[in-house]
Amino acid sequence: MAVNTAESVVTVRPFVSTTDGADVIIGDTDRKVYLAIPAEGLDILQALAEGRTIAETARIYERKHGESVDVEDFVAVLADEGFVTRGGEPSAATEPAHEHAHRTIKRWSFDWISPATARRLTGAAVIVPGLAVILAGVAMAISDPGLVPGPRALLFEGGNFAILTIISVTLAMLGLSLHELAHALAARSVGVSATLGISNLMYILVAQTDISGIWMASKRARFKAFLAGFFVDAFAGSLLVAFLFATRRNVFDVPNWMSLLASAALLTFLVRIGFQFFFYLRTDVYYVIATALNCRNLMSDTERFLANGIRRMTFRRHKVVSQEGIPRKEMRKVRVYAAAWVFGRIFSLFALVFTILPVLWLYLEQFVLLALGEPTRFSSADFATVAVLAALLNGGGLAMWGRNLWRGWRRRQAEDARTLARQAATS
Repeated sequence: MAVNTAESVVTVRPFVSTTDGADVIIGDTDRKVYLAIPAEGLDILQALAEGRTIAETARIYERKHGESVDVEDFVAVLADEGFVTRGGEPSAATEPAHEHAHRTIKRWSFDWISPATARRLTGAAVIVPGLAVILAGVAMAISDPGLVPGPRALLFEGGNFAILTIISVTLAMLGLSLHELAHALAARSVGVSATLGISNLMYILVAQTDISGIWMASKRARFKAFLAGFFVDAFAGSLLVAFLFATRRNVFDVPNWMSLLASAALLTFLVRIGFQFFFYLRTDVYYVIATALNCRNLMSDTERFLANGIRRMTFRRHKVVSQEGIPRKEMRKVRVYAAAWVFGRIFSLFALVFTILPVLWLYLEQFVLLALGEPTRFSSADFATVAVLAALLNGGGLAMWGRNLWRGWRRRQAEDARTLARQAATS
């Protein structure tokens, strides 16, 4: 493992930067890695990029700022994130150093949407009326709590289960598409690239819009981008509340199947809104919290902090990966978030064991009964509909979770090995 010394010359990967309060955010857009550094650190990075040695860079910094700085430690932090490499070392991998991003099935780009068009669609002329609709929907739901559907809404009692389930899932996919499009539009409004892919959050199959470049935008733009999908869900849900509110008061007559569909669609929007508050996963609310706390690597730093704790408890202190490069104030936030991470993951595992898997088992049991010619709860069409959806959504999510756990573990092992070797060489 090459070690940086005072006479070392390092290679700096191409990066972009933007000021964020007292810090500067530097970004490697190819790898989608973003790091906050002190504003003075940009002088160090620029000097290194000009080909100065570490010693020369330290002297330049001291002349400009009137104080000394440990450039070698700073370079070690940048090296951990893949922003710099020494001459004989391989360049950084093309995937993020710390985010351990989940692999996706395929990605579709939203970059064909011009920033000007996106600004018109996400401006005050759209947001203000939308907020009015949301407030009205909340008021109606409070005045008539019976409007809020429960899980039985998905049974479509009194209607054709198979047909209404297929239509309901189609509507849910449309709602999800609008949710992700909203994120993309908010990002494109400030010129940030956006792509859509299919991925997973633990065992839940999800669509995810990659707008990682938004970290180079202002904090206001980041909040807007992360909350855009939440806004769309609340707006669409409020329209459905208004529809059900009107039908319950006989403002107009609609077929029963239409009311059943509206209730089921409203339930999917409410579930999606509730899911965003599972901020121990990389949900929209997680990114809002990370932005508010100025912790751009909150999740990955937390996972490393917890892994280090396990290593200490299992007498493997020699494998503890240093987090000294993280500011003390930020590290306190990581410790607090770690508690939410642990309890949240435990909750999700309980939900998997006591909700998802039993439902899948029930479907399997019904399939066996159907194959044996015994009485079942579903007709053949009902069972086929549920079985296909369960296989695609639940089965797909579980499969991707298992694959990404394995790949993530291998990436972390390789990364930690490189970091430990660097720590051993400099100790």
